[in-house]
Amino acid sequence: MGTFVTIMAVITAIIIIRKVLAYLPPIHLQRGRFPKSLKPLEKRLFEQLARQLPEPVGEIVSKQMTVLQRGERLRFPKSYLLHIVAEKENALPDDLLFARHDEFKLATLWFTVSEMKFKAEFTAYSGRIWELRIWPKPSGVLRKSITSIDRFNLNNNPMEKLDLEVKVEYYQKEATFSGLLGNLGKQYTLSEVQKALPDQQRKLFVKLSETKFPADFLELYEQTNGYVIDGIRVHGFGSMWTVDLEDGSYWVIAEKEGGTLSIRKSSGKAQLKYHSVENESDVRPLGSEFLSALDIFIHME
Repeated sequence: MGTFVTIMAVITAIIIIRKVLAYLPPIHLQRGRFPKSLKPLEKRLFEQLARQLPEPVGEIVSKQMTVLQRGERLRFPKSYLLHIVAEKENALPDDLLFARHDEFKLATLWFTVSEMKFKAEFTAYSGRIWELRIWPKPSGVLRKSITSIDRFNLNNNPMEKLDLEVKVEYYQKEATFSGLLGNLGKQYTLSEVQKALPDQQRKLFVKLSETKFPADFLELYEQTNGYVIDGIRVHGFGSMWTVDLEDGSYWVIAEKEGGTLSIRKSSGKAQLKYHSVENESDVRPLGSEFLSALDIFIHME
């Protein structure tokens, strides 16, 4: 009973921070204020990140970490996630925020601790440092110093100004459609159908997603950027979010009571999956074609 209560409390806490984390498998979580509870290895990694980044980004990261003083630690079987939490009463001023406010991989750092090799990925969101993830799980070395920095890669420029502001426009209720959207309209009830994003903006979102979307998904999104289908919300670019699971991050494309339809964030073959909200162990592969996966998802009880 105690274990069950602990797990439910963990899930509830994560939902408050980021609702998508409600679909995580069983994990161990610790809360703490920074910098007092920041482990030596975590501290060194953020220091190294600031040193490796070009200016003014490196200085901004250093200053952000003096303000951001709350976080969550999530321990997976094979990896370790440190999620940084911003406090409303101690919000970052505009001059300490990145120009980009979307979620993106900031940088990757490979390092050695006591002859053990690790990889750290730093994610940014809402103009600030968001997460640090380490592979493999750094058991027993969080209080040790880094032996060497083996490699560093800047994945995205956080100060780049991109056209990511989505202007939502809807088709008229009596509109008729052709192509894939028309086929969906013949099979299901469509409502709140949004118009597609401008071509260049849509392509930018696809590029930034770091995901190989199925061909039918991309073709459909040339017609629409989100809709409700038989009462199920299907998200568009700019409103999808990610959930972190043991085997990687997943973009949540559609949601309904009880679960979500998501796609793995990967440049390899598309992997669509169902994740249950009520049973975290209920994860089902739905193939690599979007329309087929959506049809299965719609008919799931």
